[in-house]
Amino acid sequence: MLRLVIDTCVVKMASFPSEDNPAALIVQMGLSGLFEWWASPAILDEYTDVMNGDEEFLAEVLDCVHSCYPLTELSVISHEPDNRFVECALSVRADYLITVNCARGHFDQSCYGETRVLTPGRFIGSSVAVSLLKRLDR
Repeated sequence: MLRLVIDTCVVKMASFPSEDNPAALIVQMGLSGLFEWWASPAILDEYTDVMNGDEEFLAEVLDCVHSCYPLTELSVISHEPDNRFVECALSVRADYLITVNCARGHFDQSCYGETRVLTPGRFIGSSVAVSLLKRLDR
């Protein structure tokens, strides 16, 4: 099954659903179990901090996320908190890390190990996501 790590900014964007919100579609696919959504305790803490005030949405997310416990601490990104997402992605051999933060100093590489970094829009436009979306519509 496809494995994703989803940056907090994408989860926050998904809390503003609309028909043309790729972040909301990705989260909806994750909540529907169409891929494995992975997060470490540090990522879950960040989700909780950022989603404070939207407890129902946060509870849905936390219920479907698979927990991982990376054994290696990395420092490959200058924005230190972003390293937690790379650690998680590498530890679970994630297929994709989804983020909007592709600027210098954040997730500025196209891949970390075998994990591809994509924006929500690029992921939703991929053939992999198109096939998942068809399953979502059933």
